[in-house]
Amino acid sequence: MSQFGMQMPGGQARAKPGPDVYTGLLFLAAVALAAACVFVYIQGQKVGPNGDALGIREAPRVGFSVPAIQPSEQAEPVAFLKA
Repeated sequence: MSQFGMQMPGGQARAKPGPDVYTGLLFLAAVALAAACVFVYIQGQKVGPNGDALGIREAPRVGFSVPAIQPSEQAEPVAFLKA
């Protein structure tokens, strides 16, 4: 039947389309995210306890005290506020 120009259905296989721009951008974003994760992990090893990037550091102990104000040390009110 092909001599009459008739074609059988599915007789010609179509080529699969290649990756488009969005597939390339998705791949690029995945690579950039992986590189950023590696970078943050390496930097975390520098500041983490004992070189552990995922370790939890203890909060620093802040040792300051605020002296209490004695009643005799309180400032006198300003003259124009005295009535």
